[in-house]
Amino acid sequence: MRSTNSYRPQNQHPDGLVRSRKQVAEQHYQQVRVTVAAMLRRGMKPQEITVPAVAKEARVSVATIYRRTDLFAIVQRANPAIQRRQAEQVYQKALQQLQEELEKARADAEYYQKEAQMAKLGERRPQQEVTQLKKTILALQRQVTCLENLLAHCTCSTSSGQSSL
Repeated sequence: MRSTNSYRPQNQHPDGLVRSRKQVAEQHYQQVRVTVAAMLRRGMKPQEITVPAVAKEARVSVATIYRRTDLFAIVQRANPAIQRRQAEQVYQKALQQLQEELEKARADAEYYQKEAQMAKLGERRPQQEVTQLKKTILALQRQVTCLENLLAHCTCSTSSGQSSL
């Protein structure tokens, strides 16, 4: 049987337990915030500010920082290259590569469209080249559509876990 005089959080009234958890959460937030600020004041390079380093110095668990988006955001502001999961880094690189390919395909499509317009006016190209350019434009437009679909169905999210201090 438990003692009614116990001050342990699990023996408190539910309101007391909630208040206790909020206090611990606020304490962790302050510890991580102060630790990251101290690391930056000491002149640490951003790549040296990692979740394990912050957790050790702040005396909180690594899991706590990864689990809470507000704590992770503090660390991520100091080191923007850090990600929660390795897979996120892979998705970020794939997303960036798809965006670059899409921009290149759009630029190529625009260029060939201008060439086709000039050829249509008869300034430089015979009819056969105009037909070839139109085919190239259609192929590039299909490629742009395909890349846009891939980008739209990408499972990574660039703004997840971004909360303010």
